[in-house]
Amino acid sequence: MSPKSTKNAEDAGNGELTPQEAQDIVVTNTPRPNKFSGPDQLLKDLGILGDAEVTAHKAGIVADVAKKGLTIDENDIQSGPGIDVATCRDSVLDNAN
Repeated sequence: MSPKSTKNAEDAGNGELTPQEAQDIVVTNTPRPNKFSGPDQLLKDLGILGDAEVTAHKAGIVADVAKKGLTIDENDIQSGPGIDVATCRDSVLDNAN
């Protein structure tokens, strides 16, 4: 994991994401965030079923990361039905800057 993934909550207002914030961004941008049960859960269980959902998921993540004063290239976000929440979260942590 990158150094960003080890930041604590006190650093969140300084243009950094905490792992929890990144996970929240990943989950809330799925079609079914209320179905979230843990970071090992596949995104397909949260409604990421195909290209349309992946496109919307990535766009939502990019927008929410921007609200934190950071940028991320949607091509650096790992999203898809066979990707788990933790992998997607870590791709956000590792690539948001």
